[in-house]
Amino acid sequence: MTNPHNLANLTRRKFLGLGAAGAVGSLLGLLGDIPAALAATPDISHGPRSIPNVALTFHGAGDPVMAQKLLAILKSEKTPVTVFAVGSWLKTDKTIAAQILGDGHDLGNHTMNHLQSKTLTAAKLDSEISGCAKELISLIGNHGKFFRPSGTQYSTPLIRKSALKYGYKKCISYDVDSHDYQDVGKAAVIKNVMSTVKNGSIVSLHFGHQDTIDALPTLITQLRAKGLTPVTLSTMLGTI
Repeated sequence: MTNPHNLANLTRRKFLGLGAAGAVGSLLGLLGDIPAALAATPDISHGPRSIPNVALTFHGAGDPVMAQKLLAILKSEKTPVTVFAVGSWLKTDKTIAAQILGDGHDLGNHTMNHLQSKTLTAAKLDSEISGCAKELISLIGNHGKFFRPSGTQYSTPLIRKSALKYGYKKCISYDVDSHDYQDVGKAAVIKNVMSTVKNGSIVSLHFGHQDTIDALPTLITQLRAKGLTPVTLSTMLGTI
């Protein structure tokens, strides 16, 4: 049986040198027979409840100008977050991945084109996950720290099995939904988070929405006033 940890041995040079088809084949070869129990384990929706940390996680897509405004707020507030980037979004700005990491944030995989992951065939799902992984490798030298499926809060066994093929041992969900993607207004974004957030919460937020930009400074202030420290998923979860 092939240990999924061996996926880490597929280096950036090997991945890019093989090309898309070759890289996928090589990854599948490393996969071997994935233990069914590992692929079937639940998503991670929160961190330790005993530690007063909170992870702000952003779906990375949308207007690059708005992205820069949001990143500027995070830098000004000295607030590290986790960005799950859409591969096609990374292609539009080849510098933003390095900028996100340089600012002290985590960067993860949110599929290539942000399709409805639960509706995809196995082959298309593989393509979506591997496509974003390849884009991340080309830009930062690795496939990103974490994976979140697009278009769904929770994964399925098929999604988890496909994610595991490309080195993502767990899918990341969340227990607090800001609903900012629905453009509900600044006050509602803050209320949606603050009314349910607790120790270890993972919060879902989005780039590309003005309400999020408007709400963020106040949201960060209120989280800290509640005794919660915003951290990256790496800090909250460690190595998974």
